[in-house]
Amino acid sequence: MSPAPKKSQPASDVILEVKDLVQRYNGRAVLNGLNFKVRQGETFVIMGGSGCGKTTLLRILIGAQKPTSGSVHLFGEDITQASPQELDRIRLRFGMNFQFGALFQSMTVGENIALPLLEHSQVDPSLIEMIVKMKLELVGLTGFENFKPSELSGGMRKRVGLARALALDPELLFSDEPTSGLDPVMTAVVDQLTLDSTRKIGVTAVVVSHDMTSCFRIATHMLMLGNGPRQGEIIAEGTPEEIRANPDPFLQQFVRGEADGPIAFRLSQDDYLKHLLQEG
Repeated sequence: MSPAPKKSQPASDVILEVKDLVQRYNGRAVLNGLNFKVRQGETFVIMGGSGCGKTTLLRILIGAQKPTSGSVHLFGEDITQASPQELDRIRLRFGMNFQFGALFQSMTVGENIALPLLEHSQVDPSLIEMIVKMKLELVGLTGFENFKPSELSGGMRKRVGLARALALDPELLFSDEPTSGLDPVMTAVVDQLTLDSTRKIGVTAVVVSHDMTSCFRIATHMLMLGNGPRQGEIIAEGTPEEIRANPDPFLQQFVRGEADGPIAFRLSQDDYLKHLLQEG
């Protein structure tokens, strides 16, 4: 059952297309002329260091922020030109898995997952409890619907966030740093859930992350954003194999996690304040 209204898919398999995207703050380009496409069935990973513009890009992709220039086509529609009503309709077709879950602490796990169904679907209320249980089973949390978020571990809260993001059976899943703060075992668990969501259910995923192990584990396609002298530019794009083989020194330093290289971390107080505004 798919509670959210669907719009006919364009003939192309391109679900998301970014064209000449620029975002400036006080004259400084945080995103600088981005062009890329996400195709149906992909797990598309956007990676890059702190301050490279990943969070800003994600906000633009979900319609939470207007870019300085350029376009973002979701399901064939330019969301940078969409009205609030049009954006509401388009958002019913994708789910958002927030970095820290963004769960309502006053609600139970089941109530958190049920909320999108109650607010944005025509599903009979008698069926919602069954759907909630199905989503919890999907993320390995059967029987936890009556727990409060404060009673769960960080990894469990992230899984509940994923279940809620999938509540409306979206065609596209956005996921912001899904493994941030998790231990290696729980990171592998969350990665497997992402793979299950995309491969078994048929959801296309766009994942923002700086966890290299996780990125290479889940991605079918990868893109790296630069910072410093290459701020907000696409350093490299391709399959995981192509990314590993790419000789770009910025890319290789980041992938290997090396201290020495062209990426230098020298942050003044002014730069730090700008970073907070852009990424916070």
